[in-house]
Amino acid sequence: MSNLFLFNLPKELKPFYQVIENTLLDYLQIKVAPVTENNIMDISTLLWQSKFGGLPYLPKNKQYPINDKREYLRLVAQLNFTEIPYLDHFPTTGILQFFIDSNDNIYGLNFDNPTSQKGFRILYYSDIEKNINNLVTDFSFLPNLEEDFYFPIRGQFTLEFNRCQATIYPFDKYFNDYLPQLNQDECSLLFDIYTEYYDNKFNGFKHQLGGYPYFTQSDPRFGILKENEPYKLLLQIDSEYFDIDQEICWGDAGIANFFIQPSALKNLDFSQVLYNWDCT
Repeated sequence: MSNLFLFNLPKELKPFYQVIENTLLDYLQIKVAPVTENNIMDISTLLWQSKFGGLPYLPKNKQYPINDKREYLRLVAQLNFTEIPYLDHFPTTGILQFFIDSNDNIYGLNFDNPTSQKGFRILYYSDIEKNINNLVTDFSFLPNLEEDFYFPIRGQFTLEFNRCQATIYPFDKYFNDYLPQLNQDECSLLFDIYTEYYDNKFNGFKHQLGGYPYFTQSDPRFGILKENEPYKLLLQIDSEYFDIDQEICWGDAGIANFFIQPSALKNLDFSQVLYNWDCT
């Protein structure tokens, strides 16, 4: 791995250079661009394209996802891995979709059971059907998005993926597993120095695929009492503003995370994804 980000390591942290370098992890940073009237007819609106918001890829022989009240969920993100740069342990083909509940003021989040997909849904299609005649194109059964007051995605956004690296976030649940020498309780000064270094170099507020998560409050994985395998970041969606009709906003400018266990990701099993969002 590259160590370009570590050249200006504070002098107090230089004795820990190697262990910090060992936490560098590849991820794909996601740059979003709103779909406007000027580009609405180009490839950005294809049903199988990677996007935030908009209408989903849906074969006619599949059911549109609903919540436990039989209300339609809304597409918050769609990832077409055939057009995404390679990232270790992630699929290289297929479409992965993230739906959440726009009828709920907490977006389908279940604090007691964050893997329960009653208020959100993760769907994966291993094979992509590009014959438009075999896809649902009429989504008039969905309520008008303007009526979905609580939905955090206003508009539709195309996605651009760029490979990056970052060290572990200081308030990550597993920080002490990677850097026990910088433990927050035992070495508060070093921890504070590392936190400032992280904030200056990496700035965790971003949309990203893989890598280390970021939070406005605390790591939700602390709430998991028993886990036979750590949950890793699958997708992170930040808040970002363009205009009143084109914005991504989780509550009060928050951030959303979807986590998965590595063995489940390897098996393309998205039934136990952990979903969380928080804001200040």
